[in-house]
Amino acid sequence: MTSLSQVSSRQDVEERRLVRQVALDAERTAKQRNEWGQFATPPALAADITQYVVGLHPAGEISFLEPSCGSGSFYSALLSTTDEARVTNAVGVELDARFAALAAELWGGHGLRVVQGDYLDPATVVEGQASLLVANPPYVRHHHLSAEQKVALASRVHRELGITVSGLAGLYVYFLMLSHRALAPGAISAWLIPSEFLDVNYGRAVKDYLVRHVKLIRIHRFDPSDAQFDDAIVTSSVVVFENRTPDAESTVEFTQGGSVAAPRESHSVPVADLSPASKWSPRFAGGSGGRDMDVPRFDEFFRIRRGIATGNNAFFVLPRERVEQLGIRRENIQPMMPGPRYVKQDVIDSDDDGYPVHDRQLALLNTSASLESLDQTDPALAAYLRTVDEKTMGSFLVRNRKPWYKQEQREAAPFLITYMGRGKAMEERPFRFVLNKSQAIATNMYLMLYPIGLLADALAAGEVSLEEVHDALGLLTGDQLRDGGRVYGGGLHKMEPKELAALDATSIAALLPKYRRPESASSLF
Repeated sequence: MTSLSQVSSRQDVEERRLVRQVALDAERTAKQRNEWGQFATPPALAADITQYVVGLHPAGEISFLEPSCGSGSFYSALLSTTDEARVTNAVGVELDARFAALAAELWGGHGLRVVQGDYLDPATVVEGQASLLVANPPYVRHHHLSAEQKVALASRVHRELGITVSGLAGLYVYFLMLSHRALAPGAISAWLIPSEFLDVNYGRAVKDYLVRHVKLIRIHRFDPSDAQFDDAIVTSSVVVFENRTPDAESTVEFTQGGSVAAPRESHSVPVADLSPASKWSPRFAGGSGGRDMDVPRFDEFFRIRRGIATGNNAFFVLPRERVEQLGIRRENIQPMMPGPRYVKQDVIDSDDDGYPVHDRQLALLNTSASLESLDQTDPALAAYLRTVDEKTMGSFLVRNRKPWYKQEQREAAPFLITYMGRGKAMEERPFRFVLNKSQAIATNMYLMLYPIGLLADALAAGEVSLEEVHDALGLLTGDQLRDGGRVYGGGLHKMEPKELAALDATSIAALLPKYRRPESASSLF
């Protein structure tokens, strides 16, 4: 049994840990900590996760492993959750020598052996050493990893697990999968990782591991509007599994909101229904996450393009009044839609010149004529272009264009979608569809939708109106839009063109009496 003096001692250590944690974090800039992926686990979150997984661990001795242990937040939570005598072996690995020294100082007397070094070095981890592994791995984005690191780590994963990892994977992906060899048979493992793996392409490797190599028990996704880390713009999930071969009868619990111990919502999903190739976010709301081949898709009715990227909106997009004051000719500009934060209405009318009826009218400079030619045909534009600064000329887009001021070619699209948004409440729609009756094109803050096929024919024939199509787009629910896209920290939702293309377009098909689902689609199942 744990004595009162031992409890008091641990509490004292935990209080010192929190103070020293803050001091060590302050020694580095936010940029440095981001490059190292150092985001300390809040004590309440560590306790929530640890209490849950200890409850899954078989009775008896615990051999504990904490990769990237920092100051020992999970070990502290473990000692607060279970009898210290039950923990017969405990190892924490930490790359940062400062935190390794702190963890050893604080917890060495309580049984934790701290290894200062690279957890991903094959010599660091003993095979089969852990019956309980709990981790908050470094959140290091792929662009902070060298090409040599990516190749070496991906090769190890493929060699040990037969899984191919994308070069876009962050460091936490390698931490999770290369920990497999450290797990004893039947070991319980819990990982606090970014929720993005559920939906992005590089997350397929993680999902492949979870359904083929271990028995996945639970995935808990925290409320996207409630970031678990004050200093990381990321939505977090806790992934819990047992190191044993999965069986076809296994089910996985998808929970979300609240805490791990007391989630707001829960859905049980057969592991046999989980495909690594599909999005898993819809599972938290009871959705399938897969593409229903009997449902019409957006890309049957729309060609979807991202709005243009100019290289420097401040230089290439000017107020209409400024363009007219300069005397730039009309044929060398295009009306431009204001950014989403300025467009509050869902229908944009047009003035006589094709500009949006809006108090913020903008014009995009766009021509393929040479400067020498413009000196003759549009000297006002030529003079303005010669005022370009070095920073603008040095941007990737600008320096790779010929001529450098020629923009992507776009026609005005009758429908736009604001592809980023928040929608804090579950019933809110994070994105808005805008009916554009003007000749304005849009920046890459929007996706542009051009009717094609039967929808284009019906519009041309007057069988359906733009307003009816816009109303049909408005029938998509907040859940459909959220599940179709992806979510980031603080509840920021994002919709990419391929994701929009795959959305359910039943409301659009209902406008078209001639629409018939291709027989090949239903015959696939």
